[in-house]
Amino acid sequence: MAMTSANRRAKAKENLRRAILDAARELFATRDYQAVTLRKIAEKIEYSPTAIYLHFKDKHEILLQLIEEGFQLLIDMLATADSIEDPIERLRAGGHIYLQFAQEQPHYYGLMFQLQDSQICEELIPRCINGPRAFDFVVHAVVQGMEQGKIDSSFPVTAVAHAVLASMHGVASMYLSGHMFLLPDDMVADFFECSIEMILKGLRPN
Repeated sequence: MAMTSANRRAKAKENLRRAILDAARELFATRDYQAVTLRKIAEKIEYSPTAIYLHFKDKHEILLQLIEEGFQLLIDMLATADSIEDPIERLRAGGHIYLQFAQEQPHYYGLMFQLQDSQICEELIPRCINGPRAFDFVVHAVVQGMEQGKIDSSFPVTAVAHAVLASMHGVASMYLSGHMFLLPDDMVADFFECSIEMILKGLRPN
């Protein structure tokens, strides 16, 4: 009986932690970071701020946890393309996965790639473990592509990998911002496809 009670308390604790993270994810993604307080997060889940302190020391820790979760989700999705041997085809699949992630997880995407507070980015990003792991997907494909003569090797691998990521980020960000009002809804898939193909074309050796 005691074990059952312990399990129930553990479940309740985990549910509260999840509720805190879910509420914070929505607030961080829809408001300025400095405007989000632990009190506002607590109000959203109808708990006292004290309850949050039992799980997280401050909102920085909450944000870092959410960023890590987001990158883990992206890593798990990219893992489905790991078995593709051709590096160009792997990058193509990875591009589609990246844009799919941005569409399906806009709140996570915003926290991972669109935070406007540069000081917070400088403090949190170096502490993020999963971010570099997701970036490695691009790096490994670029390295193999260069080794096989399929990607221009006149620039450093890191520069090329960042260029690929920046290009994909631009596509995703423009779409999520809602500024592409001239693009018909039924052409979004074509826009994504065209963007990926143009990025890959730009990687080819001269």
